[in-house]
This record gives sequence, structure tokens and C-alpha cells, in this order.
Amino acid sequence: MLPHVLPVFRRLVQPVLLPAWWQDALLLLPRAIGGYLLATSFGAVKFGLPWSPPENNLGFFEVAYWFPNDVAVFGGVFAIFPAFFAWIAAFSEAVGGLLLVLGLQTRLAAFLNMCTLLVAAFWQQAGQGLWNMLPAIGFIWACLPALVLGSGRFGLDYLLTGWLGSGGQRPARMGLLLVLAIGLPSCVQQATPKTVVYLLRVPDGGKTVGLRGRDNPLDWERDTLLQPTGPDSLYRLVITTVTGYAYTEVKFTRDGQYELPGQPNRQVWFARGDTTVYRATFNVAPTP
Repeated sequence: MLPHVLPVFRRLVQPVLLPAWWQDALLLLPRAIGGYLLATSFGAVKFGLPWSPPENNLGFFEVAYWFPNDVAVFGGVFAIFPAFFAWIAAFSEAVGGLLLVLGLQTRLAAFLNMCTLLVAAFWQQAGQGLWNMLPAIGFIWACLPALVLGSGRFGLDYLLTGWLGSGGQRPARMGLLLVLAIGLPSCVQQATPKTVVYLLRVPDGGKTVGLRGRDNPLDWERDTLLQPTGPDSLYRLVITTVTGYAYTEVKFTRDGQYELPGQPNRQVWFARGDTTVYRATFNVAPTP
């Protein structure tokens, strides 16, 4: 009976089985989408590339000033060489993500990103619960097929191998190693002290008037109190922060309650000199 069943089974299953190019097309989706998000939304904010946010003031192939400090918190070898591991991690996301989209040096880019994301998931986010680990774990799963199978026919690796033979990827690999050698010495963005004098008018007064913000010594969990300067409900605070960015983000509080609920944070752009004067009125959005 079995010899009669097998031909029928093949006729039923054959239309369902995808041809090889369809399999490669499906494998392209996680590689391209994951690589695009890594390159644009995750890597570019902390690694200097043409598409990095201009307000972050990142030089080409420069890692954000704050990232090595975040890496050093992991301890061990990360604390000994924080700038090196920060640069490699940021490069893996920003440049490696682009390589995944292009299907160029696919396995190497996938390997670098998986190493970076494993650290992010199990060193950085593990203590904050599974939900916070899921983005990094999702990217790991997106990189896994690329690590095992390469780019498939929808990638530059496939074209280079076809045009140049089995050694076609060697020049690209050497070029990537050259990029790493050139980029690493210039790695960390320079951070400089920036002083902001906050002058805030609070028409309705309050028991306490405070400021919260993104950059040390400010934070989003506690108030740094402004002091009244005399009549007209004017309050004043001087804050110095060390940063490489072109602006900082803050919000004022009154009696522990945020101003402008549901609206974006205030962006305080630093002047060319070391000191910036920022004038505002409580609960009044800044004009563009």
C-alpha cells in the first residue's frame, strides 16, 4: 500500500513546498528588518555615522561619551576596557546592522551583533525582568538564521561569491578589518562642561519649585530645587553638566508635580560658550 500512497503524498505536498528563492526571500525579512532597526534606531544614537542625529554631535565612527560608562558597570573585563567594548558594541549595531541589510559579511555582522545583544540581554537587562530583555532577545533570533545560513541569494555576499569565486568575500573581510583598525583609536566622543543658568517665572508660586532632567547632576527621579531670587516670582538655578551633546532635556516641577503633562520635555540647547542662560515660565510651553 505504501508505494501507492507516496506518489499521492508528493502531489499533495509539492505545491506547499517553497522553491529555493522563496526560502531565501523569507530569510531576508528578519535579517533586513532587524539590521535596519539596529542601524538606525539603536546604533546611530551612540555611534557617529551620516544618519546619526545631528544634535548628538557625534564625529564619524565616534562612540557617544556616556556609553563607555554604561559598559563599565558590567564589571570584569568590561570595566578594564570600557571604551573598547563600547566602540565594538556600537559599531556592531550601527555598521553591522547596515551590513545585515546589504547581506555583506553577513555571518560576521550577525556574530558581532549576537555577542553585543547577549551582553545587553543578560548583563544589562536581566535584573529588570524578562519584558525588558525581549527586544535584545528578539534581535538575537533575527540574527541567528543569518549566522547559520549567510545572506542567501538576496545579498551582496552571494553576488560577490558568484562573480569572484570562493575568495570573493576575502577583500570585503579585509576591508572591514581595516575599518576597525582605523576607527578604534578615535573612539570616544569628547565631553566638555556646560553650565546652564535657569531663570524660571512661577506666577502662582508654590512650596517648592524644582528641576528634573536627563544629564547629571539632574535626573528624572528627584527634584533639584530652584531658589527664589526676589520679586515677580522669579526662581534661579545654576547647573553644570559634562556632555558631548548639543542640548539637554529638562522639565520643571512645582510641589513635586511635573509641568506640561503629556507634552515633550524642554530641550535646552547649549550656547557656543561654556554658559547658557535659559529663561522660561512654569507650565508654558517654549515657542519654536
